[in-house]
Amino acid sequence: MLARIPASVLIVPIAEELAYRGYLLRRLVSRDFTAVSFEASGAWPLLASAVVFGAAHGTMWPPAAIAGLAYGLLVIRTGRIGEAVCAHAATNGLIAAAAVLGNRWELW
Repeated sequence: MLARIPASVLIVPIAEELAYRGYLLRRLVSRDFTAVSFEASGAWPLLASAVVFGAAHGTMWPPAAIAGLAYGLLVIRTGRIGEAVCAHAATNGLIAAAAVLGNRWELW
């Protein structure tokens, strides 16, 4: 628990947001993803990256895909990835609290 909670709240949100929103969302628009602004990503890349994000979360794929959609919308609306990282960290913190305090280990 001493390692899993901090990793889930600090490291995983950064890594996943960089992978799914920082890279995949824009890579679905252009091979030169660094030239694509977040705001120019569009609906299809947003939906596709959310589905891939959800699929990576196994049996929890439906709520994860919805969360991926929300994080992607944050990135597109703000043009920055930091807000999505914070939202993702908050989500993971709440999931960790529910798992530990509510004895809901299936969430984790």
